[in-house]
Amino acid sequence: MAGVPTVLVVDDAPEIVRLARDYLEHAGFVELHERVSRAEARSRTVELFRDVGISMAEQRVDAYSWQLSGGLRQRAMIAMALSCKPRLLIADEPTTAIDVTTQAQILGLLRELQRKYDTAIIFITHDLGVIAQMATYVVVMYLGRIMEEGPVDEIFHAPKHPYTRALLRSIPSLQTQTRTALPVIAGTLPHPFNRPPGCPFHPRCEDIRRGHCDAAVPALHALGPRRAVSCFLHSDATEPA
Repeated sequence: MAGVPTVLVVDDAPEIVRLARDYLEHAGFVELHERVSRAEARSRTVELFRDVGISMAEQRVDAYSWQLSGGLRQRAMIAMALSCKPRLLIADEPTTAIDVTTQAQILGLLRELQRKYDTAIIFITHDLGVIAQMATYVVVMYLGRIMEEGPVDEIFHAPKHPYTRALLRSIPSLQTQTRTALPVIAGTLPHPFNRPPGCPFHPRCEDIRRGHCDAAVPALHALGPRRAVSCFLHSDATEPA
């Protein structure tokens, strides 16, 4: 893969900002990949902090995480991820455990930085609202397997897999009646080391085909140039045993 792929894991660990500074400056993260001096690495760190909207960057580059808000910690991690101008940024649950106002700011920042640095983003999240805002192409996964994939508008407006449909039904809307329970997906997520036979979703699926879904794993079936689903409702093709 061209460029330097970077993983963005936004965490609230006690020393995350100090870790970011150490990687960017003292541990030589920028120096290693960009071949710059220690002084240049520090200058780059301050510049990146400004790019991600951290005020007083010269002072905050030396701050401990407990001195900053959760939103600033996440901005520092984004700066770290962008330090070597990656072609691909993997954002794993970057809006978890923050308020909606800060979430909107972080999402807006990622879109702005994507345009500025011409970086592709793989966005990993369980928040369908965030997916609707950020994604152009969606891969719906369950227990580590692809259930469905396609352009974001088609996934939201014409879902093909029972799991995708169940997820979308669970989202409240303006048409949802007050004081009524939202639909839920029956059952619980199986343990990864104790997977059910056949389709991993079949124990919780309302559209199960006995003798098919519980006996074999459906292959990922193409429905169009950029659309695919792994479900026996659409194809009898199976994964190799």
